[in-house]
This record gives sequence, C-alpha cells and structure tokens, in this order.
Amino acid sequence: MHLDDVSKDQSWCLVGARSVGSERQLWAAWSATRKKEQSNIMSARSVEMELILHLAGTQNIDLALKRAGICQGDDQAWLLHLPEISPEDLLELDWRELEHEADRLARSILSEIAPRRPSLEMVDRDQLGIEKLNFHELDLLAHISLV
Repeated sequence: MHLDDVSKDQSWCLVGARSVGSERQLWAAWSATRKKEQSNIMSARSVEMELILHLAGTQNIDLALKRAGICQGDDQAWLLHLPEISPEDLLELDWRELEHEADRLARSILSEIAPRRPSLEMVDRDQLGIEKLNFHELDLLAHISLV
C-alpha cells in the first residue's frame, strides 16, 4: 500500500531512514522544495519527489530514489509532514492533529511510529553519495544545495 492511498492530502511523505541526519537538514530540504514549488521550477511532478531529490543531492529521480527513497529490504523510514505554509506560520499548525494523523497513516500502512529524532549516526553517507571521512551536518546541508 502506498502512503498516497491513505493520506487525506499530499502533505505527507516517506523517505529512507538512512537519508536523514538532522532536523536542520529536513528544514533546509523542505524550504528548498517549497521555494521551487512557489517559483514553478520543480524538477519533479510532486512535492514529495522534489523533497527526495533535495535530500539525495541530485536531480536524477532514479538516483534520488536509491539514495533517499525507501529501498527493498528497508524496515524503517521517516514519515514527514510537508506543510504548505511559510516558516513564520509554523506556530499556527495544530501539532496534536498532526500527531493523530501521523499515527493514523502509520497504522494504515501497517507500521508504527517510534519516537526518535534524526542523528548523523543514522545516515548512510555512502548511500547518499557523500564521500567524506569526517562527516558533519554541514555536509548534509551542502548536499541539498546540489539540486
């Protein structure tokens, strides 16, 4: 079952568990995605895929799905909400309703939500295509700018 089959709108997406290393990385990818959407210059047909392109640091959709999508054998993923609002308006979001919807979506795709925050230790930099021995959050942010 695909998330789109159970979601009320297109503001939710799943990305590979090993592609996210920080909340700043997610905010930067979300911001870049929304800017491209508002400027009508997205490389992808959906906001979800555009976000994956940014996380993967490429405009190649097949490569982006291998780097930041959910791959065969993955048993974990990040469920992300992609609000259509500006960062200044985030305080207006109903966080309880979002949490309720996230739980509903997870159950709908036979999954459960584990309370966890992103960390650099979770990232597979080889899979993401980042070839650095000393890996930092700034590398993830720079990777987004490649798109």
